[in-house]
Amino acid sequence: MRRLTKYVCISLFLLLLNTSSAPQLSGQQPSNQLPQSQERIRTRVNEVIVPVAVTNKTGDLVLDLSQTDFHIFDNGVEQSITAWDLGGDPLAVTLVIDTSSRIKAMAPEIHRISSIFTETVMALNGEAAVITYDSETIIRQNFTQDHDAVGKAIADVKFQVPENKLYDGMARAVEILTAQPSTYRRIMLVIGESQDNESKANLGQVVRDAANANISIYAVGTSSVAADFRGGNKGVTPLKLPGLPPIKTGQCVDLRGYPCFDWMGPAVWLLERGTNELKSHQLEIAAAATGGIHYRAFRDATIASALDRIGSELHAQYILSYTPAKEPSVGFNEIKVTVSRPKLTVRTRPGYYVLPAK
Repeated sequence: MRRLTKYVCISLFLLLLNTSSAPQLSGQQPSNQLPQSQERIRTRVNEVIVPVAVTNKTGDLVLDLSQTDFHIFDNGVEQSITAWDLGGDPLAVTLVIDTSSRIKAMAPEIHRISSIFTETVMALNGEAAVITYDSETIIRQNFTQDHDAVGKAIADVKFQVPENKLYDGMARAVEILTAQPSTYRRIMLVIGESQDNESKANLGQVVRDAANANISIYAVGTSSVAADFRGGNKGVTPLKLPGLPPIKTGQCVDLRGYPCFDWMGPAVWLLERGTNELKSHQLEIAAAATGGIHYRAFRDATIASALDRIGSELHAQYILSYTPAKEPSVGFNEIKVTVSRPKLTVRTRPGYYVLPAK
């Protein structure tokens, strides 16, 4: 009840400030087939939507900025903001749950998240679908605004099969989210390990498709559970791949008080290459590539806290859109957002990827 009351207060505040709905990237058409970037972006991007989270030095969300406080750059060139909103349209959220036996020990905690998810993420006017992945990917509940139906789908999941086809689960989420009306903001929320076994989907392509369909990826990762209990792992496994920039410590701490890391360099690397080369930290990098965030969890309290933070952010984002002043280049196009007020942290997606015309 505390979380719901807090959200209702935030919702009323945002309702007073809402002025417009941010449009979607042009060319997106609902489809029952796995979306391909080629079908959405060819040689011209007409309008780009950019969700932005702004926090102060203590990590609290900043909600009193105006449109004139924002500056947005496309490939280094400042753009005119054509639409601005706080809170934005209602959410369409696909909850993607790892149901492999590798995380069976966390089953009770995952089963108990239903009320937190429905109250803080779906909230009053959102809709959600539930997908599970292990050796296969299954839609357990299609999009609905029925909190009880979503809660039952979460409570009924079982953890019996060792495989975890993460990329296939993410690809299916992109597929059904892309088919949702543009009146919803599209969110993928993954709960599971940053590991994949034998998926047919390609992570780089999945993330490109998500970014180009305006899907933000958020994740609550469970991959470090055993290591946390055995050795208190505080670091990051080095990623040494061709052209991959070094991973730096970010100006923040995670839910356990450990330093967080800046995944933006690897995120841009993944968008540019569109490959399956990553063997660890896939969810952290996928989230950064789409403007979302990844939280590491190892017990019930951190899962609940992560969902609470994600829900609060999703309903308090600034939604900007612009039409590029000139035709974007084929390949990766950088987006950068700044604010005029000092000592604030701005997080958004790093850019979008344009494929050559067929």
